[in-house]
Amino acid sequence: MSGRREFAARMCTRMGITRLLEAMPRQRVLTILNYHRVGNADETSYDPGTFSCTAEQFDLQVDYLKRRYQIATLEQVLEICDGASLSEPTVLITLDDGYIDSYRIAFPILHRHAVQGVFFLPTAFVGTGRLPWWDVIAYIVKRSRKMRICLDYPEPMWFDLGLHGMDKCIMRILEMYKQPSMQDHNRFIDELENACDSVRPLSDAERCFLSWDEARQMQQGGMRFGSHTHTHGVLGKMPAERQREEVSVSREILQHELRGSIDTLAYPVGRRNSFASSTIEMLRRAGYRAAFSFYGGLNRPETMQPFDICRWGITGQSQPHFRLQTSLGIFTGSRWFYP
Repeated sequence: MSGRREFAARMCTRMGITRLLEAMPRQRVLTILNYHRVGNADETSYDPGTFSCTAEQFDLQVDYLKRRYQIATLEQVLEICDGASLSEPTVLITLDDGYIDSYRIAFPILHRHAVQGVFFLPTAFVGTGRLPWWDVIAYIVKRSRKMRICLDYPEPMWFDLGLHGMDKCIMRILEMYKQPSMQDHNRFIDELENACDSVRPLSDAERCFLSWDEARQMQQGGMRFGSHTHTHGVLGKMPAERQREEVSVSREILQHELRGSIDTLAYPVGRRNSFASSTIEMLRRAGYRAAFSFYGGLNRPETMQPFDICRWGITGQSQPHFRLQTSLGIFTGSRWFYP
């Protein structure tokens, strides 16, 4: 499907359809784009699916957005949540997880274009050699000594690396991990190691996340930060006390390290079932003013929900695809040419 949509995007560019859309009257909507890693997915030892785009693609996309749309700051988005109106289509750029390429690649590009990025950090990972579950899983599978991986928990499943390909198998195993039935995460990782006849990476093998000093440099350069919880756990799967700890501890650490108020959070995974009304109440009690989801959608000021602000994910689109996707979404105010 993505190949056909990529072809359609290129044809729209050649036929002038994209340029026509860009010239049409546009809806007064807030479009929030979400990135994760920026760089070359082929060079990582970990999950290639975390890479949203290359450095070159990110540079082109930021330049395009700045030339065509009003670029929002986090402060302006909070004002919209409080009732401010929009006079024109507006875009906010967000990046989740706080990988070191946020500092080394994304920050210099944003700073050069004088565009603010909002970075959501899982505080347990900042400045450490700790790895999140998705990178641990990808690392184990990439080093599998077996072509056929058979798992029994949480349900019997098998994956054929030769038949389906490495990246697709990693993606399917990650989806298993995200399911509500997955309760014993340590058991799953242990079984995956046995099934692959390979082991998880050492905790000090490589620093993948930015440090607090790097975050402070980014803040001085105009970037802003929010919480991505403490350990990047899916809040909707946690009991109330664990949710409270995740959102409160993260906010306290961020405010201590960055010497300022932290008012926003991005839900880990960010699907509709990744948070609940009880989660939103927990955020309010902890002092947050807004939270961002990750299941798609555009935001109209009159209907925007402060604790369910919609974001669209960027996943390696070419420039023709990115132009069509963005212009179509802002022209319709609702539809998105999804990757």
